[in-house]
Amino acid sequence: MVNSRLLKILFPIDIKSLTIRERIYHILIFTVPLLLFAIVMATTPSGWFTIVLWALYVVLFAPWWYCMLTYEKLEKKYKLDSDIRFGNTYEFFSKFLASFAPGIMLAAITISYIMDEVFLGFVISFAFIIPSLALYFRDDVFNDESCIEGDDIILGYTPAWYGLLSVAIGLFGYINAFKLNNPTLAISLIIVTLIFQILAIAPDKLNKVLFFEVRRISGCLLLLFSLGAIFLLICSMITGHSVINLNNIDLSFEGIVRKALTWGTGIIIAILFIRKIKSMNK
Repeated sequence: MVNSRLLKILFPIDIKSLTIRERIYHILIFTVPLLLFAIVMATTPSGWFTIVLWALYVVLFAPWWYCMLTYEKLEKKYKLDSDIRFGNTYEFFSKFLASFAPGIMLAAITISYIMDEVFLGFVISFAFIIPSLALYFRDDVFNDESCIEGDDIILGYTPAWYGLLSVAIGLFGYINAFKLNNPTLAISLIIVTLIFQILAIAPDKLNKVLFFEVRRISGCLLLLFSLGAIFLLICSMITGHSVINLNNIDLSFEGIVRKALTWGTGIIIAILFIRKIKSMNK
């Protein structure tokens, strides 16, 4: 009995089944031991950094703890539990994911400041702005209604997948633009990254022009794969080199052949992937 109760507190799958005291226990279990460790480490030279990390940890997970303590109030304000699947509605889940963005951005800036790379911290935090705003305000897209097609329940516009792709594109593009010495190439890469970040969180707009249904799992995977592959390809074209090593433009015969082989292989893989997806839809 004790073990089951402890597991319920440690891993609160059903928050409503917990009392307020049990929810407070959950928060204390995941904060107090880390605080004590940070205080002990703070007694060592330069150990104050552990206190900063603990404070950032608290800020980062504050949305989760706030949700636990005010679950019933949030339930009156929003529709939390989905009627068509296990878990929360897309509307609430997208807002919940977006609520972590301020903590992540603050952590990135603070840690980069301590490491004397404050500008890089702002670059990293910038990657979270567009996805978090889209997930929070685009209720007309990221909702459970997108999962209903006639009598069928489909994937819909799942906020986690599109939000994570937009963040990943932003991190990759902005960090690599920050590393470039050529201002023209850097600005071009920033613009391309910004465009693809917006495309990643606008699946409803793309669904109107694409030949496949984005709301189904096969179409969603195809869209995510296509956006990621095209983004990397354009990044390679802008920099004139592989997307992993962004240096100067290489227009030599060897460089052109290498790019042709790389892009050709990518296109072949993409075609095979598309054919597989189309066969899944039949």
